[in-house]
Amino acid sequence: MQNSNRLAIIIVNYQSQAYLRTCLESIYRQIKSMPCEIVVVNNDEQEDILALKKDFPEIKIIKTEKNIGFGRGANLGVENSRGEWLLFLNPDTELLSDHAKTIRLFEKISAVGIIGPKLVDENDVLQEWIAGAEITLGSLICNKFGFGQSKKIWESAVSREADWISGAVLTIRRELFAELKGFDENIFMYFEDVDLCRRARAAGKKIIYFPEEKIRHWGGRSSADKKAQKKNYYTAQDYYFCKHYGRTYAGLVRFIRKIFVS
Repeated sequence: MQNSNRLAIIIVNYQSQAYLRTCLESIYRQIKSMPCEIVVVNNDEQEDILALKKDFPEIKIIKTEKNIGFGRGANLGVENSRGEWLLFLNPDTELLSDHAKTIRLFEKISAVGIIGPKLVDENDVLQEWIAGAEITLGSLICNKFGFGQSKKIWESAVSREADWISGAVLTIRRELFAELKGFDENIFMYFEDVDLCRRARAAGKKIIYFPEEKIRHWGGRSSADKKAQKKNYYTAQDYYFCKHYGRTYAGLVRFIRKIFVS
């Protein structure tokens, strides 16, 4: 695995030690048709995951001094890998099939830059907000009242273009990731996937939601503090709108949000 240059799997761990082993086992069990390397960035100073090397000796573990955020942690993982394709995988996920087969379906289509599968929970129920349409003030209002366009995308039974896909399981060509200069490290958590996909589309690449592949996502296990989670989400949302739409637009979003969000 370690000497491969085909696929690099990047896992950023935070408060997910209990799920990480299952995730790694699923990688070893499922990915058979493409040699890969696994890089785990441990963003949690309280969790010691070095013991995993005993059962998974090929994995590379990078320890950070503190929680540096998902995007920065993911970028660090990429810097310590060599794969032509990058698979960003949450530690609370479980592969149910050979993801390399999905990559092979699209690798010769140069217009395709990013791929994301269908995510289901432990009861095999489709998860929401795993892919979607462009996020704007209008879409936020529409989604609030249940008639947004994103639902049509994540409920699709066949592959289709999307404006963004979830960073819980996101596959991208290394060449494109380098061109985009990786995840925006100004975002601590949330919206880094939406931002990356937006920049990929601006570079002329397609974002593909591929529900023909299914991956289990236990969901939320790596962000247990709900209060901090909410704060990080809205901070990232404000930054995203300011970056791509300007301060006035971002201010309007904050104003409307106060009306709809208690």
